[in-house]
Amino acid sequence: MQSNFLLGALTITESARLALKRQPFDLIARHAVNEHGLISDAEACENERSLRTLGPIISRYRSDPTNKRSPIVTILTKELWGETLIYID
Repeated sequence: MQSNFLLGALTITESARLALKRQPFDLIARHAVNEHGLISDAEACENERSLRTLGPIISRYRSDPTNKRSPIVTILTKELWGETLIYID
């Protein structure tokens, strides 16, 4: 597996850590290889553009993929790819 962009420094909020009950390495890996989960078509287009312009890249996943009511975890690599934030929407 090879990342398609730099992740920079990783930061996970306490609420995301509590919702996931673990470190989200699998979700970070999916984000890094452009498997962005539950994003809109507009966000997918913006992610594609951002790969060429060092813009922000977003992914969203259910904290528990077996429970449609579980919180959504967002992974956002910020513009210029110096930091990636993992948080609950």
